[in-house]
Amino acid sequence: MESKKVTPALVHAILCDDVRQEVGGKFSLMGLFEGISAPVFPVVHPRFAVWCEWTGGRGEFTAMVRLIAPDGTTVLSSSESRFALHSETQRHRDVSVRFNTAFPSPGTYWIDVLIDGAQAVRMPLPVQQVNRQKVH
Repeated sequence: MESKKVTPALVHAILCDDVRQEVGGKFSLMGLFEGISAPVFPVVHPRFAVWCEWTGGRGEFTAMVRLIAPDGTTVLSSSESRFALHSETQRHRDVSVRFNTAFPSPGTYWIDVLIDGAQAVRMPLPVQQVNRQKVH
């Protein structure tokens, strides 16, 4: 008898500078943040990661992480991963890393996390212009 597919829940979606897997299998998230600041635009952000954890599902799934422009519809970048959960108590952790991401102007960008094409969460990513500080 084939078991019924159950869509997992997104437990965490965390924005950070980097994610590392340690020798013992544990994960370390470095530099958690909620926004980006820059003195001039356009700006290129060298690296950031989106850590996602899924659980409570059963079956095969496709997860997608998209960076959306301030207009709320233009996809600036996306990544996709496929995974399987064999038990509803199993967890799947996924890391989507972006390199040299260009932000043409300040505004609220968006991080969308989808599972099998359905939106699990949309998180704001404020990108703001700040004054350059003079060093004395």
